[in-house]
Amino acid sequence: MDTLASKISHKTLDTITSHFGLSEVPGKDGGPFLPLIAAAFGGAPAGSFRLWDGGDKLQKVVYTGITVEAIGLDSHMIFAFTSRDSLVPTFTLDSVYMNMPPNADPNFPEGGDMYAFHLDLVPKCDLGVNADYMRRCYVPMTEIQARVLGAAGIFPAQLSPMQHAIMSPWMLAQRTTSAAYDKEIFPAAEAYLNHWLAMVDDGLGDLAGGIQGEAGATRDAANRELIFNREIDPVWNKIDGMLGKEISDFMIGVLRNQAVETEPAL
Repeated sequence: MDTLASKISHKTLDTITSHFGLSEVPGKDGGPFLPLIAAAFGGAPAGSFRLWDGGDKLQKVVYTGITVEAIGLDSHMIFAFTSRDSLVPTFTLDSVYMNMPPNADPNFPEGGDMYAFHLDLVPKCDLGVNADYMRRCYVPMTEIQARVLGAAGIFPAQLSPMQHAIMSPWMLAQRTTSAAYDKEIFPAAEAYLNHWLAMVDDGLGDLAGGIQGEAGATRDAANRELIFNREIDPVWNKIDGMLGKEISDFMIGVLRNQAVETEPAL
């Protein structure tokens, strides 16, 4: 499906992988790390789960693309994990197109094209006790976040307080019209990405010496256990239904793992 969700995702993914010169980890047949099959729709191809070795600056990049035309779904998720002990946040962009039936969402009573997205820089330390870290990593995104939240055609996503708590307060997680997605989300995603790329390239200077509380690899591992968790994020239950629980369990394992897999176990 040729949607704005696929365009923004592939543009972002290409920027990250080319910027750092990353090598993609191939699957068993030399193609994507794991081709995805829609078990619930007669075993039709449903996209791919792809993996890149992060090289010197990153840990790894994981992309999930799920497209099921039978239900009007085009979903793309990117996680660019920084190195294990780096305090630079992890970049994430989740972009989804849905062909909604009438009255399925109060903001889209007539149904039709709806976009959803999640854009964030996931912290590598406790923000509540590290003001300088917030100033360096997040405050520059404040104006951009406010502009998006105040724009016409953009509505809140249905997230629980726990989902908000495990990300950053500068997270953008909204539903939008096609026009708003094109006008507002593309430049916002580019701004978050460029800010993140600069932090990875330049580092955080002597900021690490003043970080309080749990940080780096230990916090990152615990945080991932919550982000990629069926009890907290119900989207994994939907993926179970489309692809099968064995596949989604494997995907969750890769996303939680701080090492880089060499070949798929499936």
